[in-house]
Amino acid sequence: MYVIIVGGGRVGAALSRELLREGHEVLVIERQQARSGLLKEALGSIVMHGDGCEVATLAQAGAERADLFIAVTDGDEDNLVSCQVAVHRFHVSHVIARVNDPRYEPLFHALGINITVNAVDSLTSRVLQAVPGRRLTRLVPLAQGGLSLVGVRVPFWASAVGKKVSEIELPAGAAVSAVVHPDSSASTGTAEIPLQAEDEVLVIARADDESALVAALTS
Repeated sequence: MYVIIVGGGRVGAALSRELLREGHEVLVIERQQARSGLLKEALGSIVMHGDGCEVATLAQAGAERADLFIAVTDGDEDNLVSCQVAVHRFHVSHVIARVNDPRYEPLFHALGINITVNAVDSLTSRVLQAVPGRRLTRLVPLAQGGLSLVGVRVPFWASAVGKKVSEIELPAGAAVSAVVHPDSSASTGTAEIPLQAEDEVLVIARADDESALVAALTS
């Protein structure tokens, strides 16, 4: 997969390293010359100095063959414009934009950028996960049907401890996608996994089912 990342700050640099580690072809476009120079020293030839909002820059980057376009600069206007150019000029089918000010998120969606990452919501989610005693964290809202990916932490006193996922009566619309264990390892293909105390069960669920989901996994 060929991925173009606009913005070589901490987020863009971290994304590029992870995607490279997974074997993808990556190009990072960074406007600030000093920053792009530092990135080239760290990442090599995958870094391009240029303005990701400009058609000429994206053409030089080969945007017409990009499978995924990600804009993660600190400026919402830059992220919006670069994604618009990628979609409407180069027909990139998958774009992701970082939204720094949550008030702009509806505008991104209205202009056809359906996948947005709200920096405030992401930070809030991470903080909520650290709150002692909190059992459900809404991790990622999904586009279809009012669904979200949520995490439910199983306390040591729960009747679910020691049971397989298939033995627990979950809401009919809920689908377990993975179990993250206290040692940070993760298990998929979860139906026959016995749950341990402090496991975090990752579930795709509707908001209406969240109370029943918490009750099933924490009571």
